[in-house]
Parts: sequence; C-alpha cells; structure tokens
Amino acid sequence: MSNIKFTTTFAITVLVVWIVFLKAEGRQNIFSFSENKFNTEKRKDYDTSKQGSDGPIIVYENGDIKSYSIVAFDTAFKISKRVITKADSLFCYVDETGQKFGFQLKDTIKCEIDTFALPDKMLIISDIHGNFKGLQMILTGAGVLNNNLNWFFGKGHLVIEGDFFDRGINVTECLWLIYKLEKEAEKCGGKVHLILGNHEIMNMKGSYRDVRYKYFINSIILDLNYKNWYSSDSELGRWLRSKNSIEKIGNFLFLHGGISKDFPKGILSITEINDSIRAGIDKNFSKGELSKNIFLGNSGPLWYRGLVKETENLEEIEQTLKSLNAVKMILGHTIVDKIKYLYKEYIIAVNVDHQINTDKGLMLALWFENNTFSIIDAEGNKTDLK
Repeated sequence: MSNIKFTTTFAITVLVVWIVFLKAEGRQNIFSFSENKFNTEKRKDYDTSKQGSDGPIIVYENGDIKSYSIVAFDTAFKISKRVITKADSLFCYVDETGQKFGFQLKDTIKCEIDTFALPDKMLIISDIHGNFKGLQMILTGAGVLNNNLNWFFGKGHLVIEGDFFDRGINVTECLWLIYKLEKEAEKCGGKVHLILGNHEIMNMKGSYRDVRYKYFINSIILDLNYKNWYSSDSELGRWLRSKNSIEKIGNFLFLHGGISKDFPKGILSITEINDSIRAGIDKNFSKGELSKNIFLGNSGPLWYRGLVKETENLEEIEQTLKSLNAVKMILGHTIVDKIKYLYKEYIIAVNVDHQINTDKGLMLALWFENNTFSIIDAEGNKTDLK
C-alpha cells in the first residue's frame, strides 16, 4: 500500500507539469478521439477545476485488483494505491458534501435484462453530469435515499436516463453511489436502472471534450491514464458495459435521446438494439464512420434530439411506438424549460438544468405512482405533469 500526502505547493507543481504536458501532447494523449477532440479553447473560460478527492478507481491488472484514490486529509491530500480483494470494504469520499459511504465490489457483473414489469412507484431523472449535491437532494427528498445515503425506496424503481459523466466534478462519486444502491435495492425487491447516455459512451470511447480538468490532473497525480478509468479492465468500465441504452418498463420506453422516425422499424428488438450499442463501445471506427452509425451516431438513440425539439409529426411517433409495442417514450438529453408532455402525452421530456436548479436549492424529477406521472421536487412536493 502506498500513501502520499501532497500540499498546495505540490498541487501547483503538478498543474504546471500538466500544462506543459498538454502542450506537448505527451504520454497521456487526451486528443486521441478524432471526431470530438478535447477543446481547451472552448472550456478555458469556465473550467477552473483543480485536483481534488477522487476514487476509488478500480482496475484489473496482471491478476491483481488495484485501487487508486485521492482523499482530502487536513489541509492536504492523501494518495492511496493498493492491491485489494473483492471482500474488502471500500469508501468513497464526497468533498462537496463532506460525506463518505462504503461499499464492496460485486462478485460478478452480467448484462442487464431490458424489459420489466411496471412497479408501483418510480423516480425518473436524467443528465446529472457529476452533480452529487443535486442528486442527493432529489433522491433524499423523493424518499429514495435516507440521510446515510442508503436505499430507502423499498420495491420502488429508480430510473436514471444517462449522462452521469462530464461537466461536473463529482462523476466518480455519483457512479459509486448508484453502484452501491443497486445491490441495496435488489435486497429490498426494488431496482436501479442506469441507462447509458451519449456521455457515458464518449468517455468509454475516448472522447473527452467535456471532461473537467480535475480528472486529467488527478490522473497524472495517480499515474493512471484517464483512458484506463473506464476501460473494460476497470470495475466501473465493466459495470457500465453491462448497462442498456433502452429499457421497457411496463409499456413505457426509457432512453436518453430518442428513437428517430428513420430508425429501422419492426426489424430489431430492444435487446438487439442494446447489444448493438454495447458491441460498438470498444469497436474502432474509421474517421467519420461513428457519427453516421445508426446505433451510436448523431441520429441514434443516444444522441437524437428530434422528438424533444418536436421536429417529427404525431403519426411518425405513433408508428415508432407501435413498432416497439410501447405507448410512451421518456427522454433526457435535450434540456427543456420544465419536465413536460409532448405530442399529446406520447413523449415526456425530463432533462431540466440540474446544476442551475441545484444552485438555487431546487431539484426536480419525474415521479410515477398510481399509474400516473407527476413532477416531484427535493422537498417531496408533487405537482401535475402537463
């Protein structure tokens, strides 16, 4: 086990090294993804993030399970690098809220099923983008979590429609919380559905344009290339690759972007769509090929915005839903002014700007109970969905 403390002076030194490293495009090539390069010019005015607590990052290497962490310690940070077993207790520290929670690694990880019976209660949210504070606010307010960050939702289902990654600075913490809640929910007869969004896929495929500077600085401090954090040789990478991109609960479809009118109809099952997206995660595409791919490209289920932007007509949406034996699509991805119905209630758009709302002490999500959808806030108050 290796533990190293580093102070502000050391952190500044690391930052200087990192800047030089960026200019040289050195050993950790964050510019490697050809179609969406890391854009420092676009981000330099708003991304002032720096080193901070992170981890554990769990990787499998040469038969060992290795854990990498950075933890706040008094006025400095402590770096931990150690070999662990699956029986070990692990802890995730959340600087933003001053909390920590414990968990253990799963014994096995297998691909999720994608069709479920309709539960009595559901909480649905999307596009958290590393906003741990906001996530905790809404999950606690809705009765999904207790104050100790443990599952409190009984047989209810929590549905997360993608995009835990990027923009925020508590991505690792959000992922481990959901990882932990999965096991707790199953013991109670409940379920956590983590559905992949375009930002999950981007990080697994090496597109880092919206990854905050914090993560590249931390990767250098830990001497662990960021591309390895979510590779197929990491715990979170294996876990994410087990997730679906579209799920059917009752006769409702849940996904991140949407199913376009031009997507092949009546040919592919939901499982085949999920398998095709999953197979593309680690596939190498030629330049320009990925953006045109029907599963992972701009018009695929992870990226498509046409439904929320209302560029299709009602008949086209009815045909899409009919082809998948569904009556509604619940979508994230595209930001809306409020959680709302579209197209005579065939579509529900749930992605409101959570960071702006969190800064105002507000969080909103979609609630399902008694066969009815409504909007719930961080105080547990419910209002009609319109």
